[in-house]
Amino acid sequence: MSMIPERKNAELNVFMRMGLPPSSYMFQTYEGKPCLLMAARTNAHNVYTLHIELDQFPNSVPKVFVRKMLRTYYGDFMDDCSANMHTLTSEHGWTRICHYGYESWTPNVSLYKIYVKCRLWLEAYEAHLQTGKPLDTWLTHQA
Repeated sequence: MSMIPERKNAELNVFMRMGLPPSSYMFQTYEGKPCLLMAARTNAHNVYTLHIELDQFPNSVPKVFVRKMLRTYYGDFMDDCSANMHTLTSEHGWTRICHYGYESWTPNVSLYKIYVKCRLWLEAYEAHLQTGKPLDTWLTHQA
């Protein structure tokens, strides 16, 4: 299942209104599932590719991955579920970000809001790389 055209147009309008350049995102299919690829540039000018699965969006929380396997400050792969690091079990060989609690999810959440939360996660991740402190230091949990 993919987004209905009206929802996709609404999401694109939000992207445009918020100033996201069209070159920073792309809707495509990966392994038979619709997804959105987004470039996310941190304050340190590092660029990460976010992979947002859209097969159940907007009815349930979409899976979001950084399209590479990230490592912690200590050199460990970020491939497991970790509450204090805000990650879920990886798939595709990529780090999976915990960005939204299931109880907090509504179909009204926009892809742009997911993008913003993932950008905040990336900023916390880069702070972790500098300090060794868990992402919990900067991020809170949702139900």
